Amino acid sequence: MHTRTARGSSGFTLIELLVVVAIIALLIGILLPALGRARHAGRTLACLSHMKTLGEFAGMFSDEKGEMPRSQHSAFAHREAPWGYAFYPYITGQDYVRADASWQAVFNTHYRCPLDRHENRWSYGVNVYFELTAEETGGPTWRRMTRAPMPSGTVLFTELSDKTTADHAMAHFWVQYDAPHEIDATRHMGRTVACFLDAHAESVDMASIFDRDLQIDQFNPATARSSAIAR
Repeated sequence: MHTRTARGSSGFTLIELLVVVAIIALLIGILLPALGRARHAGRTLACLSHMKTLGEFAGMFSDEKGEMPRSQHSAFAHREAPWGYAFYPYITGQDYVRADASWQAVFNTHYRCPLDRHENRWSYGVNVYFELTAEETGGPTWRRMTRAPMPSGTVLFTELSDKTTADHAMAHFWVQYDAPHEIDATRHMGRTVACFLDAHAESVDMASIFDRDLQIDQFNPATARSSAIAR
């Protein structure tokens, strides 16, 4: 007569442990990409919020001064503060004095995209069209926000690539001199974030805001179309 040995609480066999490990590894393989996408999406939302705030600050500045803020492209020549420094009081309630810990906190919180790994460099740049002279634009100037015919489709701020350390995008050069753009077009899963003149921000495909071959130019207020068409 044969008897069976009771397993009782003798524990898992090696095969059972290997199966459990394999299942755990499979679940991790499934969950990690999803968690990565969720984290990426959260940082994109933060970037959109930053951009929208910059658009609102530009509107506040325009209301106060009567003209659009300048960038490093022309601010110093006009004895004005570039936009990042001009917006400092809106964030802190104090005038900018010098680069200190407070400035670094503002810079790295409000002027850098959470997905931008390059420190001490502007993630965002203002569209230089709003400070150009008639000679530079070859047409009208856009110093006043109200002059733009299509605010919802005209790019105000955009994301800068690591090829520039400036705080602006020389968008007129892209057309006039066939220069390469300074935009990081793929930071947000193949897309970029742009803030428009009406202060709304979107994650967009670069080709929807600028495409030389298709003659799409949402940076030039004279050629910008409505946001519905741009998307």
